[in-house]
Amino acid sequence: MRYREGGDLDTSHVQDRRGRGGGFGGGGFGGGGLGGGRGVAVGGGGLGLVGLIVIVLVQVLGGGSGSGGGAGLGALAGLGEGETANTSTLAQSCDDSGDANDSVECAVVADIDSIQDYWSQTLDGYVPTQTVFFSGQVQTQCGGATSGSGPFYCPADQLVYIDLTFFDTLRSQFGAEGGAFPNAYVLAHEYGHHVQNLLGTN
Repeated sequence: MRYREGGDLDTSHVQDRRGRGGGFGGGGFGGGGLGGGRGVAVGGGGLGLVGLIVIVLVQVLGGGSGSGGGAGLGALAGLGEGETANTSTLAQSCDDSGDANDSVECAVVADIDSIQDYWSQTLDGYVPTQTVFFSGQVQTQCGGATSGSGPFYCPADQLVYIDLTFFDTLRSQFGAEGGAFPNAYVLAHEYGHHVQNLLGTN
């Protein structure tokens, strides 16, 4: 799967916290478990086959150009103590949608843009949110998490969290094929949890 070139990527949908650590302040969870008493949607209840088809169509037809919903998200609430979000470097390297063909992180940005565009146009009252890139461990309003948790959505701060090395694990340990195709599905699944949270169906 290749991304259409010539469009703009909107990195405001992403908080890049890689390399910033994020100590656990209690109520943490790891290895896919739940903690903090607030609940984290790690598996199940995603978009399934329908979501997969939708995202593929959006990618093929729209190219992940992302047009809006990024500004004013106010999603910095998910930052743990001492953490900062930095998207300036990401914005420089992921400027054109064609960058998604050469970079996993830019491909993820393109997928997020497409997913947000789809839900903004499809669901009345959809509130865009952000995806947090982290490395190793991260502090969320649902508690602390490690890379072993896999991608997850935290209802308490309404953010999606992912360590991008997860996609390497998908390929090396689980034999995932199809290039960016399974990556887009994973992200669509987590944003499905965000939609469920907005609808009160979690």
